[in-house]
This record gives sequence, C-alpha cells and structure tokens, in this order.
Amino acid sequence: MGRGGRGRFGGIDILYANADAVRFGAVDTQPYEDFGFTMRAEPDSVWPAAHIAWPYLVGSRGCIVTVGSTAGLTGSLSNQRTAFPQLSASLEPGGAPMASKGAVIAMTRQLAAEGAPHGIRANCVSPGVIDTEATRGDLPADDHPKRINARHIPFGRIGLPEEAVNAAVFLASDEASYITGANLVVDGG
Repeated sequence: MGRGGRGRFGGIDILYANADAVRFGAVDTQPYEDFGFTMRAEPDSVWPAAHIAWPYLVGSRGCIVTVGSTAGLTGSLSNQRTAFPQLSASLEPGGAPMASKGAVIAMTRQLAAEGAPHGIRANCVSPGVIDTEATRGDLPADDHPKRINARHIPFGRIGLPEEAVNAAVFLASDEASYITGANLVVDGG
C-alpha cells in the first residue's frame, strides 16, 4: 500500500508496531556499533510504520499501539542492558532493551500529541516478563535472574502472552476512545 492510494483494503484503522532487532551487551563491554544498532532498530519498528500509515490513520481517526517494555522504565540489577539485556532476547517481550524501549515509549507519547488534532490515539503496552515458549527454555534454573525476579512480582508469577495481548487489544478498541499517550504496564505489579 503506497502513500498515494488506499490499496486493496481501503485504509488503516489500527497500527500495531512491534518488532525487534537487537544486539546484546553491558555498558562496559558492548561495542558502540552494537548499541547504535539496537538504538536504531527498536524505534525504527515504530517511526517508519507510523510515517506510512499516518495519512490513513488521519482518514480513519485510527490508533497506534506500540510495544515498549518495563525495561524502558527502570534499571535492572539482574540484566546488563543499557541498549539490550545481556541475557537471552526472549526474556521479556520486545527484547526489553533499556534505552531503545524507553525511546519507543517517548515516541508513542509524541505520536499521541501530534495525532490528537486528527483524532488519532497512540498508546504503548509495556510488558514485564511474559511466559512464552522461548522464555520457558530460559527460566528452568531456580537461580536464573528472571526466576528470582518472578518471586518478587506481587502476583507471584510471570505473565501470560494473552495478558499482554489483551492490553493491546483494549488500547486499540473503542473502549479506550479517550486514552492517548498512555503507557500501560502489564507486569503483575
């Protein structure tokens, strides 16, 4: 679907921007090239898609849902993740890079500000650790940092994929018609 036409489907009502391309490393060992790669890749999962979808979203008074992470909100004692966690990419949805997911959250707020005059809503879902097929392989050891962290989640467990998805579906729905610029944290407390 090019910018000039409506394409086969007639428009865009909802843009769900969630993608990852990351490289691991701690601040003292990660090459700047890897940090830069992650810092470009994460926000690039949002901006180009929003740029292309924008005229369609203006026409439909649509919405944007992005995926951040709790890692974009706070530091971590168990992960070295200035740009991305030292541990497996599958530990947190969206890869959980610290600075790059923070950029996604900030960009979402800016999209909300710019979209408001056009009736476009933009919100972010920031999951904590979610129990996926990939994380199950990373979490079996009792001393694994994420297993230890799960004991400190007020709900006492790791989240389920549908719990994160339900938050995104809610933000894209008419029930969230007066919500924009929000970052909905889905982390069990």
